[in-house]
Amino acid sequence: MILNVALALSLVAGPGPHWEKTPADSLAFLTKDHKIEGDLAVALDWEKRHVWQMLRWSGRRWRATATPAAFARAKTVEISRSWAFAGTDGTIHAWRISGKTWTDHPIRAAGRLADGVVAAQDEVWVAGAGKRAWRWDGATWRRQDTPRPVGRLLAAGGDDVWALSADRRTPMRWDSGQWVKTPLPSVTLPPAPKGGVSGACGTKWTEPAVEITDWAADATGGVWASAEVRSHVAKCAGHVYSTLKTLALHWDGAQWQRLDLPVKPDRLEHVVTDASGAVWFGSDHRPEVVYRAGAWQRIKAPRGFDLPDAMGPTADGRGIWVWAGTIYRLS
Repeated sequence: MILNVALALSLVAGPGPHWEKTPADSLAFLTKDHKIEGDLAVALDWEKRHVWQMLRWSGRRWRATATPAAFARAKTVEISRSWAFAGTDGTIHAWRISGKTWTDHPIRAAGRLADGVVAAQDEVWVAGAGKRAWRWDGATWRRQDTPRPVGRLLAAGGDDVWALSADRRTPMRWDSGQWVKTPLPSVTLPPAPKGGVSGACGTKWTEPAVEITDWAADATGGVWASAEVRSHVAKCAGHVYSTLKTLALHWDGAQWQRLDLPVKPDRLEHVVTDASGAVWFGSDHRPEVVYRAGAWQRIKAPRGFDLPDAMGPTADGRGIWVWAGTIYRLS
């Protein structure tokens, strides 16, 4: 179903969003797997020692900060509000950060970390390998396994938590003590690509399907998602694929709906919300459009803008972070 909003069919004229460069300690070592949310930013230094590094926002600049050894040498890392999560050999560490103090609430024998999110002050969710998931109630971890293996989690507030299947095709919502699958809207699928690729991946393409690439919740509990129709090379599914179509989706509390994008980006990989109610969509090339008060507006990147590595919400909700070599505040 397409969300029929009359003003969404065209771009709104007027002043564009404001870009502000934020000062930072050297970003030279931050080279891969960037993540930014609130007052935290992390990336993997993989050129020398494969060590995770962290920056923290002081209110004036991004400063490099010391991290526990288990965090720095983790295989996977996630951040959410004032928490940091790291997967090591069999243990998932969940640190609550206050000032310079890191308080660890580890999950032993948990396997690989998939994601971690903070839903409320004393409610934290972690997803691990397979269908395993845990819920922290302020004192202990409790298993809340999912129907399918999970790749991403999302907190929409309080007890409203979402899990996205590892293949990105099935969003699941925590509802009355159980996980409920929510079907995506029907989409006319284009045909699979013709021909193949060189190497060991082969030439057979999977049937195209809608896959959520990113998602974010707004202050009302609504969920917004960027999505792509993808077809994968069968022997290298998940690593080699073709994007056939881009989509913007919205959960209105009852069902997923599709929004008409006023532009047709080749990719659509980021979505972030802010406290004003704006929903920012971006590709691997740049932030593309913002959806505010039922209308779309195109985002024009500043001169010298590099390819974005990550987009995320600011802690105060005034705009978003865009990490593209330099870290910008976009509002």
